[in-house]
Amino acid sequence: MAKQSISIKGILEFKEFRFTYEKKKLKYLRLRVDRNLNFKLSIPLYYEQRDILYFLEKNEAWIRAKEKELALKRVVLSEDEVYFLGKKFHLVWGEKYKKVRIQKDKIYAKDQKHLQAFIRQSARIVFEFFIHKWQFAFDRKVQRICIKEMVSRWGSCNHQKANINLNLKLMQKPIKVIEYVIVHELTHLIYPHHQKEFYNFLYRLMPDYKEREVFLKTLIF
Repeated sequence: MAKQSISIKGILEFKEFRFTYEKKKLKYLRLRVDRNLNFKLSIPLYYEQRDILYFLEKNEAWIRAKEKELALKRVVLSEDEVYFLGKKFHLVWGEKYKKVRIQKDKIYAKDQKHLQAFIRQSARIVFEFFIHKWQFAFDRKVQRICIKEMVSRWGSCNHQKANINLNLKLMQKPIKVIEYVIVHELTHLIYPHHQKEFYNFLYRLMPDYKEREVFLKTLIF
């Protein structure tokens, strides 16, 4: 019977900062910034509270400088705002809006349920368009496209089955960013890794992929 690895998750407060953390089997404590531009600690199981606080105090100057940098990148939306294909829209709700309609900087919808159905339907159209656009470069054909909400990935590829999974939240991003993620995942049909050959092939298809990748990581919403 396989042993289950121990993992303890929670929130740690240090002065005015809040860190999500995970204690698990590690040799060293690590502090990183996650995809949502929040601090995350990976802590060895044997670390005590005083060890963690000592680490944070030692790196406080870096943490404060990094927080100022991250604050400029975070995008805060109100409850009646949404990003769609890289543009911010104001949401207008009403029973009279039987179909979702976009006009200038506003999206008119009956309710949240109808809006989400519209976004998912639009995602299917956009994602399939780019997959079909780039399919010529790959001998293997995509067998299945799955659209779902993912926490830590924008997309994934099952190399063996030739299935592509794409994050519904990609519909918040500009078209060029969506296209990059799709070409990235398609490249995994050939290379199921991120070694040099993978990036050489990706570059031949999309010479500006690095610029698109930076935009994906720095534009957070």
